[in-house]
Amino acid sequence: MPIDLEINERIKPEQITEFERRCMEGLQPGEYEIYSEKLNNIVLEGKEILTRIGVSGFFHGGDLIVGIYTAQGDLVTAYCGVFLHSVTTQICIKYILKHFKDDPTVGIREGDIFYANEALYGGVHNPDQAAIMPIFHEGELVAWAAAAVHQPETGAIEPGGMPVAARTRYDEGMKLPPMKIGENYQIRNDILDMMANMVSRAPRMQIIDTKARVVGCDRIRIRIQELIKEKGLETTVGVMRKMIDVAENATRKRIESWEDGVYRSVAFFDTIGIQDSLIRCNLTMTKKGDQLTFDFTGSSPENDGSFNSFAHIVRAHSAIYLFGVPFSDLPTASGIYSPINFVVPQGTFLNANWDASVANSPVANSGTMSVIGHAMAKLLFASGQHELSAAVYGCTGSTYVLAGENQWGVPFADILANVFNSEGGGARTDRDGIDSWGFPWGCWGKGPDVEDMENEQPHQHLFFKHRKNSMGFGKNRGGSGATIAVSVQNVPHLVFQSNAKNHKVPTSQGLFGGYPPTTHPGIKIMDTDYFEKMERGDADLPTDSIELIKNQAIEGRYDVEGSVRFAAALKEGDIYVGASSGGAGYGDVLERDPQSVISDLRKGFITEDVARNVYKIVYDETTMVLDEGATENAKNEERLSRKQRGKSYVEFMAEWSKKKPAEEALSYYGSWPNAEPTRKIVRI
Repeated sequence: MPIDLEINERIKPEQITEFERRCMEGLQPGEYEIYSEKLNNIVLEGKEILTRIGVSGFFHGGDLIVGIYTAQGDLVTAYCGVFLHSVTTQICIKYILKHFKDDPTVGIREGDIFYANEALYGGVHNPDQAAIMPIFHEGELVAWAAAAVHQPETGAIEPGGMPVAARTRYDEGMKLPPMKIGENYQIRNDILDMMANMVSRAPRMQIIDTKARVVGCDRIRIRIQELIKEKGLETTVGVMRKMIDVAENATRKRIESWEDGVYRSVAFFDTIGIQDSLIRCNLTMTKKGDQLTFDFTGSSPENDGSFNSFAHIVRAHSAIYLFGVPFSDLPTASGIYSPINFVVPQGTFLNANWDASVANSPVANSGTMSVIGHAMAKLLFASGQHELSAAVYGCTGSTYVLAGENQWGVPFADILANVFNSEGGGARTDRDGIDSWGFPWGCWGKGPDVEDMENEQPHQHLFFKHRKNSMGFGKNRGGSGATIAVSVQNVPHLVFQSNAKNHKVPTSQGLFGGYPPTTHPGIKIMDTDYFEKMERGDADLPTDSIELIKNQAIEGRYDVEGSVRFAAALKEGDIYVGASSGGAGYGDVLERDPQSVISDLRKGFITEDVARNVYKIVYDETTMVLDEGATENAKNEERLSRKQRGKSYVEFMAEWSKKKPAEEALSYYGSWPNAEPTRKIVRI
């Protein structure tokens, strides 16, 4: 069948049917309020069932959705660890309806089970796998259930499902378009065997987790059919449709209340995976009346690495902010998208050709997450909603993959989910960001306990803690990111790989004078004496990454490299170090309460160098007592120095417009400065 890209455009609600309209209009007082909450509880129960059965770290870390959809495939409600899956799964359902409903070789029947992980048909990237089940009543299709979870192995050219080295879609491993994998409430074993064969690094995990998704869907199916039996089909369908309409009407009113205008933001990262290059993500956001438009014109061209996306993936990533901040009190329903429009030019890295690798599309879309959050913060602040205006959280995408055979002799591929789910929250107008706040793609993400990880994965943690100086500084600072170091233990070797996008250039931007968060290097230590030092009980073992690299108390061969690292084997005793990003800062650093700076020093969140040279405070190093007079003088001197360094806008632009990065940094940026295509990408 030819590729059907039209289906990816259908994230807004389908036209209401006459039956849906009658059902909605026939609701009795109180029924919507009671049974919309009943639907929310149903998806919560589905999530609990799902996570109790699945075995991969992402089931327990929160990278999932369990949702209810109308008979036409529109999102009604979902329990979202990650909002973006709730949006894209609609597309899979609409694909099934369009192509299989009237196909006699497939069809849609009671007890059918469908499955998909193909980005071309609504997915985000192929690690995101979704089970989908139709829900029938008296032979009529009345709703759908879906459960989508990130799977940490796909059989790609590198472990972990998000291969940094991928150049085309052909490098990404298992890619299933929406397909039927079971009938009469039974999964076909030959299909499970096929998946296990394709995902041969972790076949047990694939089979168990596939079944977990299906069980989550089936629990929703059972509960919806019970609700129909209790309250009737008309009430159930009416409540589902009204949730969509309530979301749409409230979204329109809320947008209309905001300040009309054009709001701009730009973000950068410095790799396409296979090589370093500056990449620009450019957003012009227009708010007019009850309409909101996100225009990504001016973003860098597509590349032949894995840091690409499709347009529907960009739209899905907007849900992370829209569903999570300005519309968080509304139903998690497709109606929110009715007044929201997107312009994502074909040929940019955000809307690449169909044969591009999008294995790292979430990492690429951390750029869109940054600019959407940044532009929306300006809009909300201008509209008087200061309590919702916040600097951007850290969203480096600190994915550290490990694979091999664990200490129990079981093949596995998974992710160090504790650091992955510990990025810093953005500073707000009235408070600091949350330290090690969570998972940028879903703030419900949970960092697993170190002991649980060590029980499943063959390594030992040297440390897992907040990373000094990782946050964006400001009047209110961003939340701290985390740092982690693990040593291979109880197995001869283990493969590690890192997906990130920042060697030198931070993506998250500070708000109203706040600093962006810092970047971080990748560190490996080979041929170490770590376990010997542990056995001796040596007192000089490092407690964080700064101490590790500065003192080098552990003997070995130190390798300091970029944060993006291709798959490579480490042997027992070798050490792998990673980090997550802090959140961006808000406001002028000179306006920060000096006692808050002292507190950060005491707690180890910042270094003395930052306290003195960024915040300009003076204190006694022994007692940590602030010298208020000297601090005020130091700040006044810095204010005077700023005035002396300052230039008029015309002078600044005359100088700034002549600046240009080195040519080697612009390999895939496009033309400078407008990012127009400068090369033809040919994939084979």
